[in-house]
Amino acid sequence: MTYRPGKMFRVGQMRDRITVSTEVQTQDTAGQPIVSLSTWLADEPASYEYISGGETTRGRQVEAGIQALFIVRYRDGYRTQMKITMSGQAYGIVHVVPVEGKNRYLELHCKAVT
Repeated sequence: MTYRPGKMFRVGQMRDRITVSTEVQTQDTAGQPIVSLSTWLADEPASYEYISGGETTRGRQVEAGIQALFIVRYRDGYRTQMKITMSGQAYGIVHVVPVEGKNRYLELHCKAVT
């Protein structure tokens, strides 16, 4: 359920659990960069809403995509380089929006990652 101005958003609507991961870059013994995911938040309560999905054609390639919205409690540190995992599906954060500009909730606009 999306937060709408004038409507009450209750924390009880955060029934889904997500894992938020961030990329960590290290080097192997030869000095080559290795990128891996490190869990930043585990079992974080969130509200999930499916926005849209489908297939689009770009040139000769077919691109499938799912767009979703997660509402989480406000916390400093959410960035667009992070990944969200829920029920085995990974999402990349596209945009982070504070709800009504207050430090209470955040809207995480995401796109599914294959």
